[in-house]
Amino acid sequence: MTETSRVAVVGGGWAGVACAVEATRRGHQVTLFEMAPQLGGRARRVDIDDGALDNGQHILIGGYRATLRLMREVGVDVDAAFLRTPLRLATVDGHGLQLPPGHPLLAFARGVLAARGWSLGERVALLATASGWAIRGFRCDPGMTVAELIARLPRTIRDDLLDPLCVAALNTPSRSASAGVFLRVIHDALFSGPGSADLLLPRWRLSALLPDPAASWLDRAGAKVRTSSRVV
Repeated sequence: MTETSRVAVVGGGWAGVACAVEATRRGHQVTLFEMAPQLGGRARRVDIDDGALDNGQHILIGGYRATLRLMREVGVDVDAAFLRTPLRLATVDGHGLQLPPGHPLLAFARGVLAARGWSLGERVALLATASGWAIRGFRCDPGMTVAELIARLPRTIRDDLLDPLCVAALNTPSRSASAGVFLRVIHDALFSGPGSADLLLPRWRLSALLPDPAASWLDRAGAKVRTSSRVV
């Protein structure tokens, strides 16, 4: 049996909220401190004079299984909260990658082969490179950047798909982003199981997806949430 401890979690962003929920679930006495008036960090609702807007990332993917599990644990109806659609990384004229439903490997191959705006050679190069990543277990030299990882791919593939995907997933340009982290994202997003690449488009405000229901869950579970509290 795990010994009960007093646990202080500093920071009420999504990571801090997840930590507080897990520690509480394990039976610890948890106090969560957040300097802002509300939880959520960089992904929350922001109230303004004439209404509200969201601050942060609006799109999740099906591969975020731990995040979705946490949402369900604190009482979020995930099916109602999100619109699930197949991955579509395409321009308005239809060029780019669109994945059909089905087994992830077959869906990726079908999507790449059907992609508009890329030559056959460019599509084959992408499939060959992705196959190499899979064979190596989506691992690479720890010091490698994404730019180095994708340097041998055709420029069109880099410009249309991989560079934008790197910025979207890691919030970092490919020349300085970690290739190891990028490969982990590629694995979880595209190859970890059926539906892993699906885009989940929130129907609700960001605070309603996790911060607000988590705060209610923590309160019911006996944890303490201290907003507007700076830890020095």
